[in-house]
Amino acid sequence: MVHIIENLAPILLLIEKAVLALLVFLEAAVLAVFLWRFRSYTKQQGNAPKWIKALTQGLKQDGLSAVSLTEADMLTMPGRVVKTGLDNQSLPPEAMEKVFEVQESMEKRTLDQGLSFLGTVGANAPFLGLTGTVIGILVAFDRFAASGGRGSTEVMVAISQALVATAIGLMVAIPAVVFYNILRNRSKRILEEAREIRGLILAQSLRAVFSRPEA
Repeated sequence: MVHIIENLAPILLLIEKAVLALLVFLEAAVLAVFLWRFRSYTKQQGNAPKWIKALTQGLKQDGLSAVSLTEADMLTMPGRVVKTGLDNQSLPPEAMEKVFEVQESMEKRTLDQGLSFLGTVGANAPFLGLTGTVIGILVAFDRFAASGGRGSTEVMVAISQALVATAIGLMVAIPAVVFYNILRNRSKRILEEAREIRGLILAQSLRAVFSRPEA
């Protein structure tokens, strides 16, 4: 076993450096994905309270006839939900609800982009760092054996350097988990606000059905 490690020492050293380089790359990628999705969520969120207020007033007055959309509104999820309601006013409430469910599924897939990457990195970066540390310790003890047990100081330095991989792994994983939770909560809030708007539109649709004069 000792001879195997001795023969593989150069390869193990390269693997250790590759693991460190990968962790540094993942750290930069985690930050980039977080900034990308955070900016996207900021655009998607829109002004849900404005639509909730307008639709609530519409229930008491003229329904959706007074609601108007701008191009800027269409860039937000609340605006797109309102647009779907306006475009499908003629549908029965049950059919409109199905349309909203399909829209929510599609919007959720868009919102969830990048989240699986953050979750995967957060869960596995510590193990990647630990792998680098184990490989570094193997290389350190191989050097210690090659020196005949005289290079204890060098071994301690090599082991401390190997432990850096574990530290970097944690430095990658912790922000990834924090960013994942931040974005997941933002996504959940956007979807909940969209459902509130959808509920008001469906309420208006039901009101229209029950207010129609019987033939």
